[in-house]
Amino acid sequence: MQFKSLTLICIFLTVALVGCGDVRPEPLTVGEVKCSHCSMSIVDMRFHTQFITYKGKRYHFDAIECMEQFQKQNDLKIKDVWVTNYLDTKEFIPKNEAIIIHSDKIRSPMGAGLAAFKTHEDTIPFQK
Repeated sequence: MQFKSLTLICIFLTVALVGCGDVRPEPLTVGEVKCSHCSMSIVDMRFHTQFITYKGKRYHFDAIECMEQFQKQNDLKIKDVWVTNYLDTKEFIPKNEAIIIHSDKIRSPMGAGLAAFKTHEDTIPFQK
């Protein structure tokens, strides 16, 4: 009887601890997912953004401006937001740490010219 109780406690703790791990951005394959705001296929990974709510629902966007519009239109409790580094599509940056610029030299999917960078130095070629 004691063994059975101990086994159940171990199973419960294992499940609980696995669910407490770091939440990370989810990499996508080009064209695999549609933008949660405008429904366009996400094909230019330089602009891919995503966030996850406290309830665990993940949303993907084809551009920073789509994510911002979606946030304004929906009352969601957002846990984490990530933007793709414009210069390295395999690198996600937490939005609060990213340098987001508007530039006429950047052609984003929705046309706002917004892009995220890791450092201020990376943005210099895209400024006027």
